[in-house]
Amino acid sequence: MKRNQLLGVLMASALLVSAGEASVYAAAGPVSKPSAVKASVKATVKVKEGVKAWTVNGAQTSFKTVDAGGYKLYSISQLAASLGASIANESGSLVLKDKAGVHTIKLKAGSKSYTLDSVKHNFTTAPTVYGGKLYVELSAIVNGLGGELFGSPLQILGTARPQGEFDTIHWAADGTVLANLEGETTQIYKFGANPGSFGLFSSDDKASDFAVSGDRRYGAFTDENGLLYVIDLTSGAVKPVGTDTSTKTDLTWSADGKIIYFIQGDKQEKISQISVDTGTVTELLADKVENKSELHISADGKRAVYIVNITGTAKNDADSTEDSLTVDYSKAGEQLYQVDLSTKGAKAAALTTSDDNKLYPEILADGTVVYLSADPEGKTVNTLKTVKPDGTTANIALDIEVNWAEAAAGGIIASGTAADGTSRFYSVSASGSAQELFRTKADISEVAVSADGSKLAVITGGKLITIENGKSVQLTR
Repeated sequence: MKRNQLLGVLMASALLVSAGEASVYAAAGPVSKPSAVKASVKATVKVKEGVKAWTVNGAQTSFKTVDAGGYKLYSISQLAASLGASIANESGSLVLKDKAGVHTIKLKAGSKSYTLDSVKHNFTTAPTVYGGKLYVELSAIVNGLGGELFGSPLQILGTARPQGEFDTIHWAADGTVLANLEGETTQIYKFGANPGSFGLFSSDDKASDFAVSGDRRYGAFTDENGLLYVIDLTSGAVKPVGTDTSTKTDLTWSADGKIIYFIQGDKQEKISQISVDTGTVTELLADKVENKSELHISADGKRAVYIVNITGTAKNDADSTEDSLTVDYSKAGEQLYQVDLSTKGAKAAALTTSDDNKLYPEILADGTVVYLSADPEGKTVNTLKTVKPDGTTANIALDIEVNWAEAAAGGIIASGTAADGTSRFYSVSASGSAQELFRTKADISEVAVSADGSKLAVITGGKLITIENGKSVQLTR
């Protein structure tokens, strides 16, 4: 996976502030002999009071601060309250615990030395008492309690964003995004709209990837034996569907979520469907044509469109010797086919005969098929093409070389690379008109679109980013 810098503007503003630049402290309340300590502070450093605004877990918060010896320190009581941390006095020390009870910080006023989870550390500037309240370094406290500081405007998260390489992204109906954390074991995380809002959704190896229903409520996948399962994208509950163990690929949901269509057989030679309620399998097309893929079903369930990868044809002479064997590749390549599912026994018909590679076919509401056309020799740029129900074809004019497309909100969401090297996203209507949604200098390796087409999730450099109304939010580190 490529490891390019994330969106230039976003990342430029997302650098962690240093301890010297953003030492945030919260006042723990009156301590013993405040006047004596205050006098001591005044004798050694010049203290200046102030107020600093941060966004804490999405809410605007203002903290009381003091500048002590060139460092900005923050009220420890305010900071603890904003993070939901507990704070207590124990044998002359202040003890902070995060709301989950995972991390503990023990410190003393005037001492640079403190412990985090029983391990010794040192502040840059010792906790300072001023006006009967204690002020401490922001980064040490927030990070120590499992939080994170970042961004512009300045943000504090009570729980740090997860770190690592993510992939395999899907939108769920509740507006959350599911993404896999790469590693030896399967870990699927579920992310809310705001940074720091996430949780482990599933560690089921079988569910490492799935086909999402149109309403984004469910996912479908098979295990190593070919048995079909459905996962609830809200609760994570998994249930088997039927008992059929034949090979199933290209799982595709019906619009009402009651049927899952799939390409069946070890050679991908059939098209079948299974009832989600009963598990009953019904064969729809068995024309013995192998290497079917990219199955798509029209919204009314009456039409199937798919790709057939046509291989070379072996030819031999009458003696069938090895030396006389030849392979004819003149008709090899990928072609789009369609079949009428409403007519029993209907035969498949070719939609295309061109020699271009075909990817991401989609069926629009008016019956138009849209697909990504790629020159197998790489001499021309990738484009989006349409095939109307009457067989006429056309190109969709975009200022990008298209590398991904998906149906959404009655049209197509497409992404690709422009001449200036930027990655751009467009919403393309059924009529072919395009509206730019977003652009970035980052390389995009994966894209997922919400059901209504209003939100995107992308992977760049292994990081998960969501995009809405032209604005991006980085959900992982």
